[in-house]
Amino acid sequence: MRMGEDGTSPRNGRPVLGTLLDPTGDTQARELSFALAREADRPVRLLSPGRVPDAQGSSTAARADGPPVQFACTESAVGTGRSPADIVAQEAVDAGADVVTVERPSSESPGTGLRRETTDRIVGNSPIDTVVANGNGELDGLASILVPVAGGPHTELTVRVARALADRENAWIELFTVVPTGADADRRSAAAGHLADARGYLGEFEEFDTWLYEADDPAAAIAEQSAYYDAIVMGAPTKSHLKRVVFGSTTDSVDESVDIPVVTAVSK
Repeated sequence: MRMGEDGTSPRNGRPVLGTLLDPTGDTQARELSFALAREADRPVRLLSPGRVPDAQGSSTAARADGPPVQFACTESAVGTGRSPADIVAQEAVDAGADVVTVERPSSESPGTGLRRETTDRIVGNSPIDTVVANGNGELDGLASILVPVAGGPHTELTVRVARALADRENAWIELFTVVPTGADADRRSAAAGHLADARGYLGEFEEFDTWLYEADDPAAAIAEQSAYYDAIVMGAPTKSHLKRVVFGSTTDSVDESVDIPVVTAVSK
């Protein structure tokens, strides 16, 4: 077992905070939480902003070799009338969490703008890295993961999430970047650099390939290639304050165009 910088076991250190907006479901949020915790040798802390998470439901993602599970009690917090976003942010601070995971409920629109409601308020209020699943399908049994990269500020977290899922599911990773049709040498060199950076974040993980793809519409290219993969893991386009409520046109377009799980990484 790896040890933390202070000599303590990471399993007793910073947990992955799995936010369950549906405490009896949210299997994607659970799968993400367990994958990330297993990858970093940390515990999972399950939190429902509305009521105590369903302990039985954790078996959906738990495995014999998986991390220990903690359950955060929010009954007293709910009575104060605080919003779910405030409850999650406070729990992240109090628990010293490493990363927050959350799954978008089917009742929420995936479109742009302020209609994104609870999930994006949680993302916006989170003081730490946050990973959002789109709630479409499941994240277990994956054989292949498409990972679009474009050199943005969320690349390291994006690759970390993809690697954690791939390690857990024995899946293949495709690092994928798009350049305009007929792009000049400088543009292609920059794109190759994005792939090289992403490859570096994979560390010792070996089950991957890289693909520099020519297309004039990145979102359309990603959506087209999604037919050959089981899930997509991608980063939010920017780090501006708007990322806290709107991921951006590429991410939104992909999310609306595909019928497989899409996981979006938002680094602090």
